[in-house]
Amino acid sequence: MELQLQQLILANFFSYHWQIKGKDMKPYLPLICALLLSSCANTSPLAQLTEGDCSKAQQLLIKDHISGQIDAIADQNWQKAYSYAAKSFQESIGLERFTQIISEQYVLLITNKGYTFDSCEINGEQIVQKITVSGAKDDFRMTYRLTFEEERLGVVAAAVTQISEDLAT
Repeated sequence: MELQLQQLILANFFSYHWQIKGKDMKPYLPLICALLLSSCANTSPLAQLTEGDCSKAQQLLIKDHISGQIDAIADQNWQKAYSYAAKSFQESIGLERFTQIISEQYVLLITNKGYTFDSCEINGEQIVQKITVSGAKDDFRMTYRLTFEEERLGVVAAAVTQISEDLAT
């Protein structure tokens, strides 16, 4: 809708006000509009994944995405938490099963006292983000795996990979 409105505004402006050296530029209007609009298009920093460490821009988007899911889980807003999952995940795991998995196996996310973001890297088509979750008694190291498909970031998997040895005595 917004794109159509922009095209209409440009078309009206150019059809009434634009001639170059007396030559009617109306036949070139679709090409000019397309060029102007495509130059305004924003491409996501996640559109081109390059093997290795995540860029700062990628890290910010990933951090916001994972934070949104963890915060929704802590609030037990299952529908919102589920919305952060990758489309491929949602196609194989329904909301009810997702809720069951989180409430039975990831209680640490429901009761978390905070979390910090550690390393982030791109491994093939997946983004691997490591985080540390602070719990009531222990800190947990987790690894999140995300994908960027159809212009959408999504969580494919999350796993606890380590319990802090400092607090686990």
